Amino acid sequence: MAIHRVLPRICSPTIFVLSLLVGKPALVQAAHVAFDLPSTIECRDVTPADFAAAHPTLKVIEAKFRISARILEGKSADIVDFLYVLTSTDKTMRLQDYLPNTTLESAVADDQIEITAASENCKTTGAEAHVVYKPFTLSANHSQNAKKSESSHYKQIAAKDLVLASGTTNREHGVFFRLKPSRAASLEGGKEFTFLAIVPISWRGDLCKISCTARANKSSLISSSIVPAGAEQAQVGMYLQGDLEAATLAERLRQAEEARATVVAAQRSKDGVFDTISSQATVLFTGKKSEQQAREELREVNSAVKDVEKRLRQMAR
Repeated sequence: MAIHRVLPRICSPTIFVLSLLVGKPALVQAAHVAFDLPSTIECRDVTPADFAAAHPTLKVIEAKFRISARILEGKSADIVDFLYVLTSTDKTMRLQDYLPNTTLESAVADDQIEITAASENCKTTGAEAHVVYKPFTLSANHSQNAKKSESSHYKQIAAKDLVLASGTTNREHGVFFRLKPSRAASLEGGKEFTFLAIVPISWRGDLCKISCTARANKSSLISSSIVPAGAEQAQVGMYLQGDLEAATLAERLRQAEEARATVVAAQRSKDGVFDTISSQATVLFTGKKSEQQAREELREVNSAVKDVEKRLRQMAR
């Protein structure tokens, strides 16, 4: 009888905890980020005179583009990083330099900490003189005390956090920018990026692929993890400043890509609706003619995209 009376008292806390776990939501909503990519990229011929003399078949172009990020759900504090990658589709560009470069950030003004090494003489019985380290900011005032002491000052470089990493990829045929949360700037909003690339002397336009991904922290009652928080990618047309034909083709590529995305989205929406209907009802409702029209429309937009891509590729040679 004593055993039966004790068991419920032992098990009741466990049952109570389990009921709390079941009653509360297991996961916290993770952040979700949306990216906006450039429609076209204008490039300038910035070939130095000495480079042109040494490499008569090549030239140097400068390209600037902007990427915007917007947090749709969650908090900015949950964001781990953004990764932006630009790649030369046909490896016709060889990247030489880029901005912004890798950036480190310190939490201390002027990136330095001043250290005081003080040696104090105490009259306490059995105690010996000792050295203590007291860090304080450069703007702080050092107060005097009544103790007899000797001190020396020196400066120590403060620890820094990586807030932006950048570099080339794919054997210098691409560039990446990894952005992390910073005390001085917000990840959300528009950021401008620049790169210099070596191209053939006859280069007038080209294709590049830009991809953006975000990661965020996601926590539950028992664990936490880093999960994807948004992604976007697009093929973007590039053109040389002042070249009207190349600029028109780059804009046509944007229009063709948007038309294809619209057709694909409409087709997926239709498939999602008709998946809930039986196959016989689908035939009666849509008919074979509408299915053929949808396939034909998709074929046309794909053909338009490939045609513009082909013409831009020819301008990169």
